[in-house]
Amino acid sequence: MSRPVVLDLCAGTGAWSEPYANAGYDVRRIDLPTDVRLLHFPWGIHGILAAPPCTMFCRMRMCRGEPTQDQFREALSVVDACLRLVAVCRPSWWALENPQGYLSRWLGPPQLRFDPFEYGDPWTKRTWVWGNFRLPLATMAAVAPVDSWVRKHGPDGQTGIAKGTAEASRTPPGFAQAFFEANP
Repeated sequence: MSRPVVLDLCAGTGAWSEPYANAGYDVRRIDLPTDVRLLHFPWGIHGILAAPPCTMFCRMRMCRGEPTQDQFREALSVVDACLRLVAVCRPSWWALENPQGYLSRWLGPPQLRFDPFEYGDPWTKRTWVWGNFRLPLATMAAVAPVDSWVRKHGPDGQTGIAKGTAEASRTPPGFAQAFFEANP
């Protein structure tokens, strides 16, 4: 019997798809140097997780100056490629994640808005999710946020991880598990 295929587009660390991999799904993580804009998966896809780079859309980016039109076009082309794969593959469910910011100008309001502490991870990082999926249940063991993800993992933070790195954009493990449980 074949295993359900889940695409993890712009996968970074692969944290969002980790619960699927642990459950035995055929998880296909697509990240650099593979260009998501050149992919073709026409059939047999059970679910799609997409986390396109947020550097052009997050509010923190806008505080550092307006991006050029070419930078916006490049960033939107990755979002477009993720949505085209959804249209072509017609998965049972799909989700596209990005931090709170300006992507809603193109996608409309998100279906889900959350902070990691609502799923048991002790920090804040307001995140928006668009798609066709069942809403994950926030954990009854929600914790008080200790710090903001950006402060904790920014260039001046305790860990010294630069913003924009895969670690700084890692999907919170509590949310990843809750999403998997709601969307098997």
